[in-house]
Amino acid sequence: MMGRLAGRVMGAFVLALGCAAPLAVQAADTVTLRLDFLPQGYHAPLFYGLAKGFYEQQGITLQIGDGKGSNASLQAAAAGNDMIVIANYSTMLQSVSEGIPLVAIGGLIQRVPDSIIALKGSGIVKPKDMEGKTMSIPPTSAIFKMFPAFAAATGVDMSKIKLIQMTPAATQTALLQGQVDFTTGWAFTQGVAMAKMKPIEEPMMIADYGITLLGAGFVVRQDTAASKKDVLKRFMAATAKSFEEGLKNPVEANDALVAARPQVDKEVSLEMLKLFPPYLTTAQSKGRPFGWMAREDWDKTLDILRNYFDLKGNIDLTKVYTNEFVPGT
Repeated sequence: MMGRLAGRVMGAFVLALGCAAPLAVQAADTVTLRLDFLPQGYHAPLFYGLAKGFYEQQGITLQIGDGKGSNASLQAAAAGNDMIVIANYSTMLQSVSEGIPLVAIGGLIQRVPDSIIALKGSGIVKPKDMEGKTMSIPPTSAIFKMFPAFAAATGVDMSKIKLIQMTPAATQTALLQGQVDFTTGWAFTQGVAMAKMKPIEEPMMIADYGITLLGAGFVVRQDTAASKKDVLKRFMAATAKSFEEGLKNPVEANDALVAARPQVDKEVSLEMLKLFPPYLTTAQSKGRPFGWMAREDWDKTLDILRNYFDLKGNIDLTKVYTNEFVPGT
């Protein structure tokens, strides 16, 4: 009897530390996870955890589906096609303002990764250097609405920048072919991919100039958060361990990604993964458990959305995000 009690106490202690404590033999819960985009370096720890059995240890059979952008992933969650999705939090807030009952359960890319990217030798190394230049930008992207906030924060006169609207893929091609002077993109993904083709200047990070806008993370429907509490806690525990161990072993984690998705560029995805850790937290969430989100970051994100994204409607942040499922909280 005492042995069983000690075992339960130890199991609770391990779980509180955010580790994946093995469960008693029982039927596994199937969890479908839809990514935000096609698998890239920062997704590798998920595949690593799957290969290492971290989700199985938590009584979860995890099925990972590729993404086609945050809108598609959020629609999949709203329709009940996927239990959990990874999506951009700005896009999620816009969906919530339209009446879609979604809730963020854990941050993944908390420090906004958007940046200004220019080719080496362009002379574009600080915000004012953008004036008098030509920029390619996708009109459907978050950065399209975020860029005026960046310009205002840095004293850049937007009337002196020629904006050419293009699809996301075309913006990068236009820069590489010399059709524009600079473009935008995530520093640790698009920046890495472009740098492999042509040398680029150090990406100019939006976040370095006072723009606080949460990136992306795990999202579920509000009714899922209410009815699947135990499953979501176990999912987040396994995911925390996957990222903790995967980031310690990036080569092995990347190998797991490539084994699951052979079409992924192994060299590029490994570089992306190695550059990813600084984006896991903001100044407000640094030092907290994996996935923990700060109210201050949500407040600032909401302010930017209201001022620059034309966000309408009342949003109750207490219903939009929760740290309830974050291990160790």
